[in-house]
Amino acid sequence: MLTSFADAGEIGGCDVCVVGAGPAGIALALACEQHGLTVLLLESGHEGHDAFAASLTAGHVVDEQRHVATGIAIRRGLGGTSRWWGGRCVPLDDVDFARRPHSPQSAWPIPHQDIARWYDAAADFFGIGPARFTTAPAAPALGDIRTDQLERWTPDIDAGRRHSAHLARSRLITVLKGATVTELLVSDDGRRITGLVAGNANRTCRIVPRRTVLACGGLETTRMLLWTQQKRPDLFGGAGGALGRFYMGHASGKIADLVLADPAAVVAYDFFCDDCAYVRRRFTLTRDAQLREELLNIAFWLDNPPFHQSGHRNGVLSLVWMALAIPPIGRQLVSEAIRIIHLGEKPHRWRSHLRNVLMSPIATLRNIAAIAQARFLTKPRQPGFLIRSAEGRYALHFHAEQTPIRESRIALSDRKDALGVPFLDIDLRYCEADARSVLRAHEILDQSLRSAGYGRLDYSVPPEMRLTSILQQARDGFHQIGTARMGLSPDDSVVDGSCRVHGIENLYISSSAVFASSGQANPTFAAVALAFRLAAHLAEKAKTAAVGVAA
Repeated sequence: MLTSFADAGEIGGCDVCVVGAGPAGIALALACEQHGLTVLLLESGHEGHDAFAASLTAGHVVDEQRHVATGIAIRRGLGGTSRWWGGRCVPLDDVDFARRPHSPQSAWPIPHQDIARWYDAAADFFGIGPARFTTAPAAPALGDIRTDQLERWTPDIDAGRRHSAHLARSRLITVLKGATVTELLVSDDGRRITGLVAGNANRTCRIVPRRTVLACGGLETTRMLLWTQQKRPDLFGGAGGALGRFYMGHASGKIADLVLADPAAVVAYDFFCDDCAYVRRRFTLTRDAQLREELLNIAFWLDNPPFHQSGHRNGVLSLVWMALAIPPIGRQLVSEAIRIIHLGEKPHRWRSHLRNVLMSPIATLRNIAAIAQARFLTKPRQPGFLIRSAEGRYALHFHAEQTPIRESRIALSDRKDALGVPFLDIDLRYCEADARSVLRAHEILDQSLRSAGYGRLDYSVPPEMRLTSILQQARDGFHQIGTARMGLSPDDSVVDGSCRVHGIENLYISSSAVFASSGQANPTFAAVALAFRLAAHLAEKAKTAAVGVAA
C-alpha cells in the first residue's frame, strides 16, 4: 500500500520498519515481503519535486573541490537517488575481499560469496537480465590486463517507478511518503531500539517496530546514527569509534588517451545488448597484478573527449554540450549532477562549439538523430554513446578505489534542519596513495597493450603533473561508502557481518555505508544484493523468535 504520512491515521506495529525508499530500501521491503514479513517503508519525500524534503539536506557543508553539493547527490522521494543515477550495475570483485597488507583497513568480515549469491536477485530487481558480468575476452592475452569484465545498465533507472505498482498493491508492505525519521528511541540499557519518531512540518508520531533498518543512503543513515550518539555517547563505539569515519567514494577522471592498433577493435568496447540489457566491457587489472604491485582496484573504459573541451573539433560533442549548457534542455536529458560534470569550468566557449557544429552540419545532425533514437526512442535505451575515431584514439576513463582513512569523515554541525536534526559537516579526503595506485595502473595497462601490439596510451598530462592531475580530478559524493562500516568489533566498525549495529539487537543498516572498501564498482548494485541478504537474515530471526514464543 502507498499512502501519505499526512493522510495516515494511527500507525501500527510491523515486523520490519525500513527507513528510506531508495533502491536498497525498496529491495529490502520486497524481499521481506517474499519471506512473509510485514514492512513499514518510510520515505521522507513525495512524488515529484519536494521542496521541504530537499531543504532537509540543503544545509550540509562540503568542500566542493572534493565533494559535490548534497543537493545534487541526495534525492528524497520514492526511488531516492536512483531517479538521478546513470543506471550502471557492477558487482564487487573477489580481490576486494582479499587480505591486502597495503590497504589494511579495507578488510571485510565476510567472504565475497556471501554477497555474490544474491547478485541474481539484484539483477532481477534492476531488470538487467542475468547477473552475467564476464564474457569472452575481447583481446588476445594482455598479461596483467583483463578484457572480459562487463558492466550492465538498467533500462529503468528509477527504482521507485519500476516497483511502485507492486508496492501499491502489496498487502504486507505499507509505504508512508512524507515521513521523516527524526529520532531513534533507545532502551535504558542501550541494547534495543524501542521506537522511532517520524514526522513532517506539521506533526510527529511514534512508531514501534520489532526491527528497524536504516536504508536512507550513506550520509543520511550515518547522520541519524550520529544524532543518536550525540544524546547517548556510549553507543556505536563511542566518540572515538568508526562511526562517520572512513568516508569513501571513488577517484575518477582522465589523464590519457588509449590508441588501438586496429581501429576496428573498438566495437568490442562500445555498448552492446546482452539479453535485453545494454552492457559494456572494461579494462581491469588481474587479482595477481593488484596484489603483486600493491594496488587499489581500478577499471578503465573507452570514452569520448570531454564535451566542454571544444578542441575536440567534433560537431556532435559540441552540439550535445550546447544542449546541456541550456538548463531547461539539459535537465531533461540528464541529471543535474551529470550535466554539471559535462559543462566544465567557465568561461564556456560557445563560439568554438558553434564553429565545430557548422564545420559539418549535415553529418552532425545525422549522427545526433541516430544517438537520440538509441538513447530516447528505443527499448532498452542505450545509456551513452561513443563517437568512433578513424585513428582508433579514445579518451581513457578510470574509476578507482579510494583508500579508507579515519580522517575522511562526516560529523554533525551546529546548524539544524526544519525538523531539528543537525546538518552535516563533510570532509571527504583523498590521499597520495590513491593517486599513485591510479598512475601505476595506467603504466601496467600501457605496458600490456604495447607488449601485445594491441595499442598504447598517450598521456595528456606531463609526467611531473600526473599525480597532481589525478588528485585534482578526485571528487565524489555520489558514492557514499564506509561511514558505518562492517567489521568484527565495535572498536573499528559500526555493524557486524549481518549488517546489525554492534550492541543493538534490533537495529540494522542497508546501505553502502557498511562497505569496508569501495573497490572499483559503483556501489548501488552490491548494496541491493546486501539488502536481499539482510532480508533473509531478518526472516530467519523472525522465525527463530516465533519458535521461541511457541515453545
